[in-house]
Amino acid sequence: MKVNKIFRGVGKAFLFLLGFLLLLALITIAPVNRSNDRTAMLKEMQQRIAALPPAEAGRAEQFNVGSAKESLVPSFPVATAGYGKRRGKLYTEIRDSVFVRAMVIDNGVRRVAIVSADLLIIPPVVTQLLEKELPSIGFSLENTYLGATHSHNSIGNWGEGAASFLYGDYNEQVVRFIVDQIKACIQKAARKQKPSTLRTGVVPVPHTIRNRLIKDGPVDSLLRIVEFEFADSTKQILLSYAAHATCLSSRDLRISRDYPGALVDSVEASGYSFAMFLAGAVGSHACKVPKGGDDCIGWMATELTQAVTSSASTLKQLEQNALNFYRVGLMLNDPQPKLTGNLRLRSWVFRSAFGEYPVFLTALQLGDVLMLGTPCDYSGEFHAQLDRQGAAYDLMPMVTSFNGGYIGYVTPDKYFETNHYETRLMNWYGYGTGAYVTTCLEALIDHAGQNKQHE
Repeated sequence: MKVNKIFRGVGKAFLFLLGFLLLLALITIAPVNRSNDRTAMLKEMQQRIAALPPAEAGRAEQFNVGSAKESLVPSFPVATAGYGKRRGKLYTEIRDSVFVRAMVIDNGVRRVAIVSADLLIIPPVVTQLLEKELPSIGFSLENTYLGATHSHNSIGNWGEGAASFLYGDYNEQVVRFIVDQIKACIQKAARKQKPSTLRTGVVPVPHTIRNRLIKDGPVDSLLRIVEFEFADSTKQILLSYAAHATCLSSRDLRISRDYPGALVDSVEASGYSFAMFLAGAVGSHACKVPKGGDDCIGWMATELTQAVTSSASTLKQLEQNALNFYRVGLMLNDPQPKLTGNLRLRSWVFRSAFGEYPVFLTALQLGDVLMLGTPCDYSGEFHAQLDRQGAAYDLMPMVTSFNGGYIGYVTPDKYFETNHYETRLMNWYGYGTGAYVTTCLEALIDHAGQNKQHE
């Protein structure tokens, strides 16, 4: 009798647990939606972009440019951000220091700042604080172009909610430190402005990059260059490339800028007085290297530096000094990250876990260069399409990722069913996101190009 009662009790407990799990699944998991209708959102985005003000040419023939850098190594222990496998472990040593770098550019009508931090991304919490505090130093998010080098071995402890699992427990002191260093760097760069002429160009470097989503898939192999030359013949340079900064593995707990840091150092050693790097359209792109780790860092830096030095005679001087900055709120559908091929998290679960922050597309028109900032790991496969659009207006598009918000990976929709973390768990906004964001970027190119034709 007692045995039967025990079995009945166990059975009831099992059924209760099963029922609870089924209920939990019903309220947290839903079928994947493959028919997101973004027609109204796209129309609204195109109208917003068309209403943006035109660029204005400056009063002087040259740009005034200043640059600076500040350390991003805190005086207290921090986790590294970049790999979930680390689970918030503290860094063990400093392989090479991490920095924030800034350029302040003025054409006599407008002034803008370009910021690149040796971080995985520009954390949304940092962006929120910058929005409040940049006006105190004479800037704002309406004239500050944000980007990151995307090192997976830089400092963490800046992600709230479930993000703390990936980046270490949230620490307001870290966020405060990052914001203060960015502000100090911009102020220092603004004090060092002097007249400069600009040259731009692209160099194919196909042997250092691969498509990690699709074997032998297409890649954006172009190293994009903006060079600044001053009256005393010194030169500075801004670089962007699409290979992920993942030379160091998840087992390596050293603080490092990865290959972008070694590249910046190598380019400065080759004769430039200042160099800065922004992660390009890094979605689906990785380094194609003979060996990983420290060897990968050195090899990538050497190969890309050679590409820079070999391009000196091919760079094109800017024909005009228009300078403009656009920041457009990016409308989005509800998030729906995939758990499997056919199941996804419900939107409320995702928002509860990761929070909700406003996101934007940013664009900086610097003469014939149009820098396009995205809040994501934007796939380099889209860049050729944007390059063709820009060529119609004699513009050089330069897509960069991590502009102060984050919406996951944005990849071509033809890969939506591919079993890869970029197209499943990290594809947060579902089928059609790639085409939607790319169409919005095309609208920004059209706006800048049409203004350029009317100058």
